[in-house]
Amino acid sequence: MSDLEEPDEPLDLEDAEPTREDLVNFISEFMTTSMNVNQVYRSNLVETLVGRVFYEFGEDGLCDLMLKIDEQANWISDIVIDTPDLDEVMFKRHGTFDMDLVAKARATEGLLELNRKIWRLRKKYARLIVDEIFENENGATIKPISDLLPDPDNLS
Repeated sequence: MSDLEEPDEPLDLEDAEPTREDLVNFISEFMTTSMNVNQVYRSNLVETLVGRVFYEFGEDGLCDLMLKIDEQANWISDIVIDTPDLDEVMFKRHGTFDMDLVAKARATEGLLELNRKIWRLRKKYARLIVDEIFENENGATIKPISDLLPDPDNLS
């Protein structure tokens, strides 16, 4: 019989009896999957929506989406670093481009440090912003209560 011919007898496709460990793993995976159905649905829905907005409108559409997300969630967010920032530095310092630069940047210690610093600065600037709004709305410079109390974060 040549390699291309079908065998005369069917192959035995029955699996061996599952072990106790196989059953436990199957049940565990099934239960985890069942509990995560909402997370999977949400993740797929978000991925589909973002992909559709990008396909239809490009980066401008994603900017509009970010603005609406901020509005809906009562957030104030901003783009910290984008591809042109990283591409420019990569080219100026190393004379090359990397198509996966942003994905690689997400896994760096530098970005982790940046996020930590932003987290600290946001508390400081939240106080400055609130004080400015309060002063503008009340027409006078009023010493905030926080000036009378010690700063728990040492950010003043």
